[in-house]
Amino acid sequence: MRMALARVKSEPVENISTKPTPKTGLEKFIPVMVVLMMVMSFYLGNLSSKVKYLESGNGKNTNTQPAAQGNQAAPAGKYTTLSQAITAYAKASGLDSNKLIKCMESGEKAAAVKGDYDQGVSVGVQGTPAFFINGRFLGGAFPFDSFKEIIDRELNGTGSNNYQDYTDTNLKSAGAMNPPAFIAKPATVEVGKAAIKGGNNAKVTVVEFSDYQCPYCSRVQDTIKQLVSAYGDKVKLVFKNFPLSQIHPLAQKTAEAWECAKDQGTDKAWKFHDALFVNQGEWSGTTL
Repeated sequence: MRMALARVKSEPVENISTKPTPKTGLEKFIPVMVVLMMVMSFYLGNLSSKVKYLESGNGKNTNTQPAAQGNQAAPAGKYTTLSQAITAYAKASGLDSNKLIKCMESGEKAAAVKGDYDQGVSVGVQGTPAFFINGRFLGGAFPFDSFKEIIDRELNGTGSNNYQDYTDTNLKSAGAMNPPAFIAKPATVEVGKAAIKGGNNAKVTVVEFSDYQCPYCSRVQDTIKQLVSAYGDKVKLVFKNFPLSQIHPLAQKTAEAWECAKDQGTDKAWKFHDALFVNQGEWSGTTL
C-alpha cells in the first residue's frame, strides 16, 4: 500500500505580496520565518525521497511480501486491450482462443468467480495471495522455507495449532502480528470444482486464493513452482479466485478467462494460468 506525503511548497520571494504596509514590530521576524520554511521544505523533500526508496523495495525486508490490499502502478505493456493479451496467451497455451474470448465476454463464469471469492471471505481472506496449508492460514508471498516447514510438519505428523511451535522466523513474526498473517489453527476450506495440480490423494493440500493482477501474487509463483518441484504428488495445489476488483480493474475478467480455460482441459488451463502471471506487465495496464 502506497503511503502519500504532503510536501510543503515554499513560495519564492518574488511571489510574496510587496504592497506597502505600515511598518510593525513583526517585520524583523520575516527573515527568520523564510529560513524556517526553507529548512522545512528541505527536510520534507528528503523524507519523501526516503519513502520512495522504501516503496521501490531497496530499503525494505524482502523476506516476505504482504498480501496485496492497495493499488499498484502497472508497467507499460505491448497490448492495448485485455482481449488481445488473452488471445495471445490462449493460443500459446494450446487453447481455442476464439472460444475462450467468447466465454469470457459472455460473463458466464462470473458466478464461479464470485463463489470462490465468497468462500475466501468466509474463511477470513482479506488480501492476496492467501494460502491454506491443510487449513493453516498463511497470508502473503512468504519464502519457500516458510511453506516448507508447514508442509514438512504436515507430512510427518508434527503440525501444531500454536504458531509459537514453529521455528521459521517469518512464521513466528507473522503469527504474532495483529491481525496475524499466520494462523496455525486449521480452517475448513472446501476444494470443490477448483483446478488442482499434484497428487489427488496427497496428504497435504495447499489452497491458494489469488488475483491475476496482484503483483505479490505474481512474485510468489516462483515459490509455488519450487513447492511443486520439491514435493511432487505429496502435495495437492488448488487455485481459487479472489479478484480485488476495487483496486485491480482487470482482475475479475482475467479470473473469468481462467475459468473458461479450465473447460478446455486442466493442463492447458495451467499453462494459461502461468502465462497470465509471467506476463503480468504486458497486460495489467490495458483496458477491457
